Amino acid sequence: MKYKKHSLVSLSLVTALSFILSLNIPTLFSATAQQPVITQQSAIALMQAGKKSYDEGLFAEATKTLQQAAKIYATTGETLNQAQALSFTSLAQQKLGQLQEAEEAISTSLSLLKTLPDRQDTTQVRALTLNARAHLLLAKGNTETALETWQKAEKLYRQIRDRVGILGSQINRALALQVLGLYRRADKILTQVEQEIYQEPDPSFKVAGLLNLGQIRRQGRDLEQSQKILQIGLEVAQKMRLSEVQSKVLLSLGNTEIALARNAKTLKNLENAQNYTQKALNSYQQAANLAISPTAKVQANLNQISVLLEERQDSSVAVLLPQIRISLEKLPKSRASIYARVNFAQTLIKWSLDRKENITQILNIAIDRARNLTDQKAESYALGTLGQLYENTLDWAKAIEFTQSALVIAQATNAPDIAYRWQWQMGRLLQMQAEKTHHNKNADTKAVSYYTQAFNTLNNLRGDLVVLNPEVQFSFRETVEPVYRQLVDLLLRAKPNRDRLIQARDVMEALQLAELDNFFGDACAKPEQVKIDDLDPHAAVIYPIILSDRLEVIIKLPGTDNLRHYGNQNVSDTQVDEAVKQLRQSLKRRSTSPSQIKKEAQQIYNWLIKPFEAELESTKNREESKVKNLVFVLDGSLRNLPMAVLYDGTKYLVERYAVSVTSGLQLLEPKPLQRKSLSVLVGGAIDAPSFEKEGLGAINNVAVELEGVKKNVQRTQMLENQTFLQQNIQKQINSNPYNIVHLATHGKFSSNPEQTFILDWQKRIKVKDFDNLLNLDYQRSSKPIELLILSACETATGDNRAALGLAGVAIKAGARSTLASLWQVNDASTAQFMIKFYQELKNPQITKAEALRNVQRAFLTEFSSTDYHRPYHWASFILVGNWF
Repeated sequence: MKYKKHSLVSLSLVTALSFILSLNIPTLFSATAQQPVITQQSAIALMQAGKKSYDEGLFAEATKTLQQAAKIYATTGETLNQAQALSFTSLAQQKLGQLQEAEEAISTSLSLLKTLPDRQDTTQVRALTLNARAHLLLAKGNTETALETWQKAEKLYRQIRDRVGILGSQINRALALQVLGLYRRADKILTQVEQEIYQEPDPSFKVAGLLNLGQIRRQGRDLEQSQKILQIGLEVAQKMRLSEVQSKVLLSLGNTEIALARNAKTLKNLENAQNYTQKALNSYQQAANLAISPTAKVQANLNQISVLLEERQDSSVAVLLPQIRISLEKLPKSRASIYARVNFAQTLIKWSLDRKENITQILNIAIDRARNLTDQKAESYALGTLGQLYENTLDWAKAIEFTQSALVIAQATNAPDIAYRWQWQMGRLLQMQAEKTHHNKNADTKAVSYYTQAFNTLNNLRGDLVVLNPEVQFSFRETVEPVYRQLVDLLLRAKPNRDRLIQARDVMEALQLAELDNFFGDACAKPEQVKIDDLDPHAAVIYPIILSDRLEVIIKLPGTDNLRHYGNQNVSDTQVDEAVKQLRQSLKRRSTSPSQIKKEAQQIYNWLIKPFEAELESTKNREESKVKNLVFVLDGSLRNLPMAVLYDGTKYLVERYAVSVTSGLQLLEPKPLQRKSLSVLVGGAIDAPSFEKEGLGAINNVAVELEGVKKNVQRTQMLENQTFLQQNIQKQINSNPYNIVHLATHGKFSSNPEQTFILDWQKRIKVKDFDNLLNLDYQRSSKPIELLILSACETATGDNRAALGLAGVAIKAGARSTLASLWQVNDASTAQFMIKFYQELKNPQITKAEALRNVQRAFLTEFSSTDYHRPYHWASFILVGNWF
């Protein structure tokens, strides 16, 4: 095998979202004397054509062309160029979902490279090939191996001082770390890359880097930083006076701004939401105006019209629709143009903006183009959307035909992110068919089967949901969560048998995990399957399930799979949300009369507990299976309520049982707190500068609380006021085996991770930093924090999913249990509550949940000279996670 002088094709900066920004080909080397000029030039021309096809989204054509180039290089003995062509071939095949073929191309490339001596050009291709392999590993879900492979690629790029390759590898490493949930490490890399790119003199390289960083920051939910980076990128692009570059940055900036608007809406900050929405619309409009390529113009207009429709700006929509139609006809034949057509059709379907015949024509063109391009993933996307159109027009036969065809193709092309949608769609169609035929049992069974397939596909995807194909419109609330809820809806109709109850329970636990994954943007929770009876034979687990038209409740009583079920057809999701909102408002007001709270709490008790009241009571006669603990796996807005305050007409629930909450039994580690060796790290501040920054008042009784903890636990370490800093907390936990961490400071839980935090003396400690704060290094992996106490926090007002933030803190902290407050309580009573809790906790005969219960009962009966008996003071505190 001859070693020759080679013409190398370099890989540009890799994007975090689409993986390849472009394949740039530099000045080519001249032909060598050993081979005919025409042969080498034809191979070079094929590489050029392959690059062009790839950049235009013609992945099947790119694959074919690059394979031809590889064959010529094999024939002429140009091994290095052959290896390079195969690496590029693999990248194109990955886009087509041809993962096995992509693996074969990469393996062949690596084998060829082993035969070549170490030279700069060989090292460059080795790095390129490792980079392509890392993308393939990521696509297959082997994120840790992908991370290691990018590290090897970066090392090679450093050897040859390839700054583009170095930065591209670093950005991809950060992406992999985010997928693994290692945000601190990802942030460290990204911060370093940002600083390097800020100093970059080449404006083209600088703006490309900033665009990539802005996208990956958005994907990691760091929206404020994404906005900042993209604004800087826009300034650079404007100085370059290149319209297409400005358009790309503005499009990405608009995506970040609309994400900020949606977060603000969630937090009921309507003024901010409106401000960000208008900014997004302006960015999209500017992007469309500046775009030179028809594809970029259409994408900007599609994003713009989506926002306009959500905002009900009908007059602007009417102006934009004809422009999009005209632009679509000018699009070149590529995957991007197919996806643009399909996304436009989906918008028309969702908002009923056009006749069926017109939408059908749009989709048929998309299908034909996908077939002409041999792009099966794009074909599946278009076929499935056509099935969706027929679903909306109640043409069941055609809807099933096209959906089934789309599903077969998606499964054949390793596209689970598309396949689950068509499995879900088939489930819906068969369900409607069953209802149409008066609940045909066979159709109902098939519907459950397809829903179950969709559920299983989503479960297998888990963390990969955050790196789904960005060309496919995606929203957790619209296209993931309904799969779980609709499957449970089907399973619990009529009189579900034992198997269906077990499945429904498992689906709801999986939904809890999926919500946490979506909250963090990664598969942060590593589930460990456990059986409740192995944990606690005296616990009953209650699963309320909020559906649009009814409230379902499943309860697991002591005994193997001893399940009961009750469905309330007279309670809708809006009624539940309103009842929760009213009770929560009453609880947060110190002046609310106990009688009003009891009346409102009894309503929810009647929904959740009363149907099973008799069975729970009957266990008290059987000591071996007597129910002492009620564990709630809560759904929706119910998570923002303390279950201990539910009232049966005579007593609060906490007077009968110990009460706790968990995100799912799969997350529990069945280990009790060791009372004989309590060691507590105690931290807090009375009136920190960070409080003033956030507009929060002093917590005057923190000193009383911290001193009370110290008196009741022999081994304590105090971090008070100026010493209460994140770095000091980390240092202490790394140095000493604390099993309890007690933090008395302001904090907030929200459905937005960027708004979920606690305050140290100087600043926020965000939820994403909790793994670094408490979960720490490998030395602590066998001795995690047993109990994290956050005594002055609250869930965000008006955010129905704010308690997701509390669950997120519990997961990220790596603590087996978290005791926290759902609203800020008078700090004097909080100090007394915590002192009493430690007194109870020292008793090795009771669980953590029972210790909490004893304190709450004491507040009900032992503080007659105060108003501490009011639920405002004692109901706020809930135990999340391991209750024993």
